[in-house]
Amino acid sequence: MDFTAYPKPSPAAAPVWQLPAQGVSTKSLFAMGRSNMRSRRINAASIVLAMKLTIVFLTAALIHVQAAVTAQKVTLSGRNIPVKEIFQSIRQQTGYVTFYNQEMLADAKPVSLQVNGMPLDDLLDLVAKDQPFWFEVKAQTRTIILSPRPPASGSNTIAAFLPVTGRVTDSTDGSPMPGASVRVQGKEKNVATDADGRFSIDAEPGDVLIISYIGYKPASFTIRDAGKMVRITLAPAISTISNVVVTGIFNKAKESYTGATRVITQKELQRFQGRNIFVTIGNIDPSFYIVPDNRIGSDPNRLPDIQLRGTRNLPNIDQLQDNTAAALNTPLIILDGFPTTLQRLMDLNANEIESLTLLKDGSATALYGSQGANGVVVITTRQPAGGKLRLTYRGGLNLSIPDLGSYNLLDAREKLELERLSGYYVNPTKNAAQNLLMEQYYNQVLGLVESGVNTDWMAKPLRTQVDQNHSLRLEGGDQTFRYALEGQYNKINGVMKGSGRETVNGTVTLSYRLNRLNFSNSLMIGNTKGNESPWGAFGDYVKLNPYWNPYDAQGNVAQSFRPFSWDYWTQSQHGVNPYANPVYDATLNTFTKSAYTTITNNFQAEWMPVNRLTLRGGIGVTGTLSSGDDFKPASHSAFAQYSDADIFRRGSYTYASGKDFSYTGRLSATYSNLFAGVHGLTAGLSLDATDTRTRNYFFDAEGFPDESIDFIGMALQYKQNGGPGGSEATTRRVGFVGTLNYIYDERYFADLTYRVDGASQFGTDKRFAPFYSVGAGWNLHYEPIIRDNLHFVNRLKLRGSYGVTGNQAFSAYQPLATYTYVTNDRYKNWIGAHQTSLGNPDLQWQKTDKYDLGLETELFQSRLMIQADVYREYTSNLLSSLELPYSNGFTSYVENIGKLEQTGWELMASVAIIRNNSRRIHWSVTGNIAHNRDKIVQLSEAMKAANEKLATQVDFTSNTPNKIIREGASQHTIYAVQSLGIDPSTGRELYMNRNGEVTYTWRAEERMAVGLDQPKYRGNFSTLFRYGGLALNASFGFRFGGQLYNQTLIDKIENADRFLNVDERVFYDRWLKPGDVAFFRGLNETLRVSPSSRFVQDESTLTCQNVNISYDVTDSRWLERMRMQGLTIAVNTGELFYLSSVRQERGLDYPFTRQFSMTLFATF
Repeated sequence: MDFTAYPKPSPAAAPVWQLPAQGVSTKSLFAMGRSNMRSRRINAASIVLAMKLTIVFLTAALIHVQAAVTAQKVTLSGRNIPVKEIFQSIRQQTGYVTFYNQEMLADAKPVSLQVNGMPLDDLLDLVAKDQPFWFEVKAQTRTIILSPRPPASGSNTIAAFLPVTGRVTDSTDGSPMPGASVRVQGKEKNVATDADGRFSIDAEPGDVLIISYIGYKPASFTIRDAGKMVRITLAPAISTISNVVVTGIFNKAKESYTGATRVITQKELQRFQGRNIFVTIGNIDPSFYIVPDNRIGSDPNRLPDIQLRGTRNLPNIDQLQDNTAAALNTPLIILDGFPTTLQRLMDLNANEIESLTLLKDGSATALYGSQGANGVVVITTRQPAGGKLRLTYRGGLNLSIPDLGSYNLLDAREKLELERLSGYYVNPTKNAAQNLLMEQYYNQVLGLVESGVNTDWMAKPLRTQVDQNHSLRLEGGDQTFRYALEGQYNKINGVMKGSGRETVNGTVTLSYRLNRLNFSNSLMIGNTKGNESPWGAFGDYVKLNPYWNPYDAQGNVAQSFRPFSWDYWTQSQHGVNPYANPVYDATLNTFTKSAYTTITNNFQAEWMPVNRLTLRGGIGVTGTLSSGDDFKPASHSAFAQYSDADIFRRGSYTYASGKDFSYTGRLSATYSNLFAGVHGLTAGLSLDATDTRTRNYFFDAEGFPDESIDFIGMALQYKQNGGPGGSEATTRRVGFVGTLNYIYDERYFADLTYRVDGASQFGTDKRFAPFYSVGAGWNLHYEPIIRDNLHFVNRLKLRGSYGVTGNQAFSAYQPLATYTYVTNDRYKNWIGAHQTSLGNPDLQWQKTDKYDLGLETELFQSRLMIQADVYREYTSNLLSSLELPYSNGFTSYVENIGKLEQTGWELMASVAIIRNNSRRIHWSVTGNIAHNRDKIVQLSEAMKAANEKLATQVDFTSNTPNKIIREGASQHTIYAVQSLGIDPSTGRELYMNRNGEVTYTWRAEERMAVGLDQPKYRGNFSTLFRYGGLALNASFGFRFGGQLYNQTLIDKIENADRFLNVDERVFYDRWLKPGDVAFFRGLNETLRVSPSSRFVQDESTLTCQNVNISYDVTDSRWLERMRMQGLTIAVNTGELFYLSSVRQERGLDYPFTRQFSMTLFATF
């Protein structure tokens, strides 16, 4: 049966809470004001009211404005339909069950209807009109309760406009809420509660009161008895992130914002969980690109290189062959309105993050002026929730497993056979006695192989161990004062034995509200300790011969490998002593560790002196103490080659210490108003200043004869020819920014931002520079031709922007002439100084011009969502070196001369395949793809000369191509000599020079562009399935269109050191005789292999980023028995598989991992 009858109706009235409806976008009050003006012709007083409420609703939880009831749509048509049949249809379409008394519907009149997609509450209003019953909808229990309509007193009609009195209180603590807005829905009646939260308003039975308050979810209440006092409670708003873009300085309304952004919610961070916060963000948005590093793998103590929409900087001459220039492209990190570091973000308690916003284009990043060129990551942490004391626990266990699928090594028998075929045991340059000794050595090794020795060296330094993460949060308070205390312990046990990272975080957040004045203070303390593995680099074990045994005959760890043949081993390049066993070093008291403690205090105040005007001020202070220790005792293999004369120098200790202090102060004002119902204006001004000071000290000591002496104070001396060192830097920056946003009739809008920055890193004559942006947009879904005719279009927004931003991620004193004291000599007891660099008073800011055109749309009741952006960026005034005559004493100095251009596009699409709210079933698929290309437009002559010099140099220590940058090409171009492969007739490699001539000679000056080491396209796709409280999210990443220089083909196959272990492909696809078509040269070809296009391969990669399964316990009775408010259990896998067209060894110094985790989230 479709109805549940009850014997006696309850006459008591109860509020109908308006909770957010999933998948339904909320409409700003500004849009409501525009609609009311047109349809009801409201007077000037109501316009003023709408403007006031605009401020209220934009800063409150916009996603909670519409009721869950409103989200239910009903389609029904017919004449004289019995009321029971109507409620049956409602249940079938929405899942709402109706409760009523059997006699109540005896006099109910049939209703004629023709509605299509009408909200449930509107339909019920039509059905109940002129009927002998009222209705009440309870969204939480999805029920409709009917009660008899109260009889009129003294007449057959209901008295109109009787005074209704009531009181509004806070649901968390029952305190009164003065200043809350109370209005009658659809009528021009609006009052505010008094100091005790009480109100009186004229209304009649059947009217709906709308009650709202800043920072609280709006509520509605249907009048049943005008003479009875109404009691309303308001609950705090949870989030407004769906309708507001948090920029870190000014919050922007999403509907009228012209910037290109990506808002990531706390839920998304949980569903796309990676091994760290950077991987998680990259799993969600491919524009946040973690540059692959095949050496560091999943090392928990290494910071990745990050790019947001590509690169905007070039390395200088001294950075061409290292990775120090990577930091120049790191985006700015803003935490609760104040800058922080990439290091701190990695160790931040992710449970505290409420939302994370990526600011990408000029309109979004111009607010940060000289700091915004690389993009901005804005993090907002959770604020205290009021009410009774609430305890939240989140705990997790994570199992990390080394991913060794890319390694294919020889076993002991195969390795010994490779050595035999290579001729290592018969050498014509040695005499018969020596060859006999080598043959005896071969038989010894063969005996070990026959006895079953086949050591799995990759397993020796690795482990599979459980990580743990625990977070505890206490929060509560009332309308005036609120607090939150959170502590976190995060222990990451790396897969390399002895490696790991341990973080302890503590946060205290306080907020105080006094009428129109709000104060908040957040104190964050974090301590992190990192340990590198005493087992050394993973690659040191990969190359060990499998017939070697790590233990001697007595079962002790051997210091070097036996058996040993001097005649055999001197053929290699590994010295004349037995090969050192790295396992032995791991048994010693050796350590490489680091630690830092950061204390951050952010204080902010907000004051609203008059309506529509908000003043804010804040100061953030951060102090960091860091240290690093690296100790090796005298018995370590690092000193095995020391001579007897240096015996007392054995054993080393490197110590480093650092102090960082910075503060940022900001004052801002925001004004927002609505004029004539159609002209919306928001203006903001902000002034900020930052001072940062760093001090670093380090020194190397030596002479530690015993491993038990690991105290640096016991060192014999400083390192030979060494001494203490250090660095210091002080930078200051000041900025003033103004922003203006105008919107007309909710349809046409524009943004304007202008900022002036000054910083100490630039020349005294160019200390200040302007940055600005302009943007415009069009909400086409509000156009009558689309709104009235294309009903499937829910949202259609077109926007475009242009902005100029800068970059100041450079050394503190680069525009200054610097000097160094001469402390190791005297002239008449005077100390001297010498100049170390030339100054440049005209050195100015790098500037990046950013163009962006974007489209955002939602179709078919938001079942299909699409966001697309196309952009172009042009960076000028790049810092580069200029050559000087030797007579100056310096060969170069820094000048603004480089230019760089990049273009790209991004596309995101999400489809809700199934969305059945009544059955609570949801299935959606989301895809993202990004494309980015850069081009070097201009280089300095000194930079060109340095690159052409590199182009002709040969690196005999490595077989990797030299890093070269040239005008007209990408800085990611791979330069190598063009190879035609192995000549079938001779087995030698053939090359093609620039003139198209074929030759056997490899020449460095013939290097040419043979590929790009960045993908042409990268992206991800995911699917989310929810059924009730169960949710499954699976995400996959891909990249293709780029190339890789496969170092494994050279180091482990073609030019492999066959005295150590190599890739199993060393036997395959080899040239053996004339006529063979093969990829590799002959096995015994000894000529050095040089970088060529033969080792450049097209890369296409597919990875399983993560799979997340979670279950929210929805049984309220069980939760109540357990005295819990909520319980969620989740399991997650990270980097489950990696499929690539390029077969190469991954994780050379530290392996990559697969992660399996379980998380428990409970609220009491």
